[in-house]
Amino acid sequence: MNRSFDYNGVQIAPSRPVQKLRTVKKIIHIDSADRDRKLFPNNGDFVVYLPKTYEKVVSINLKSALFPPTFQAAPGNEGVAIWTASGFQSVMEDPSYFFIELEGLNKSDETSMSADRSALTNSVFAKIPVPNATDRVQYSENRDFRQAFYYQPAISKLDRIHITTRLHDTTYPYGTPRGQYIYWPSGPTSPPRPQEFSLTLEIETLENSFDDYSSIETRIGERSDSGFFVS
Repeated sequence: MNRSFDYNGVQIAPSRPVQKLRTVKKIIHIDSADRDRKLFPNNGDFVVYLPKTYEKVVSINLKSALFPPTFQAAPGNEGVAIWTASGFQSVMEDPSYFFIELEGLNKSDETSMSADRSALTNSVFAKIPVPNATDRVQYSENRDFRQAFYYQPAISKLDRIHITTRLHDTTYPYGTPRGQYIYWPSGPTSPPRPQEFSLTLEIETLENSFDDYSSIETRIGERSDSGFFVS
């Protein structure tokens, strides 16, 4: 049994802290509107700086995402956004899904167009299904398939993410040529109404800390503090 001591009439039993390696999860909400608009005018291909530098990252999970309707998207190679008196004139096809790329963090492969072998490895981070092109696109890991990826060895430092949204189809002009992206332009109102999207990522990091019971008083022998002295 751990020795107890009288501290102003209260019996206490200090314990020895136990060091432990464990993982810690952190939720990050990313809004495409928070990018540097001078460097990245379009929201389909940009770099966003994270709130802090995350060290020893072992996994990244896409928790949820919210996008404008895909019929309002434009191909990044043309940068064309056509607005008429009746509204937006789409220059995109009606996709059933689109991809999200996180440069250097992709863990998914995709097949090549025209049976050109399987050459596209680690080219995609997440796939976003599009139920209806005229509605907002909402992804949730609780409703859709889970998309979490593990990194071994762990990523030493992560302070920014390069995000790209694109289609798989490369049939131009209705698709996007390989390497191009799609984006959501602002509306015709004055000032222009933003058409931004948001992502919620769960980042898991390794941490060298104390276990959950190191801060409580206990009389369990295996946690006895043999080096504790009372003056």
